[in-house]
Amino acid sequence: MGVSTKAIIRKGTTLKEISDVLSEKYKEVQIISTHSVEYFIITFLDGDKRRGLNVFTYNTEDEDIDGVRLSLGMWGDSVEIMKYILNVFGGYIDENDCDDEGYYSVNIEAYEKGNEFTEFDLFKNKVIQKLGYSNLNAAIQLFEEFKELGNE
Repeated sequence: MGVSTKAIIRKGTTLKEISDVLSEKYKEVQIISTHSVEYFIITFLDGDKRRGLNVFTYNTEDEDIDGVRLSLGMWGDSVEIMKYILNVFGGYIDENDCDDEGYYSVNIEAYEKGNEFTEFDLFKNKVIQKLGYSNLNAAIQLFEEFKELGNE
């Protein structure tokens, strides 16, 4: 397993939308199907280097932010490529998934404009903004406990 730059963009973003954005800056953009209906690879040329952006349209258990997940091998311009995508769709980036730093937001206003964005998503974004992504689960658990105390 290699080191990756990961991002989560707004829910409901389509493969075509991601491909169109990449086509504005990069050449030879192609969507490649895989063994799963929820996992695709979008390839493109970054200068003379062929890159493969992994796109997951489902939520994974290790990340609590809803959205379309992107993963790109961490080398070359991986962070800049992800930030380019995030500037359009908004969301969160983890520049290096093997360090102790977690996700941080980029253009959160665009992320919140997703057509599948819920009030709970907005609440989670507020928690992340105030307490950081690494504290999201603990904060949600405490809020659930507080809610139960209110029912006694």
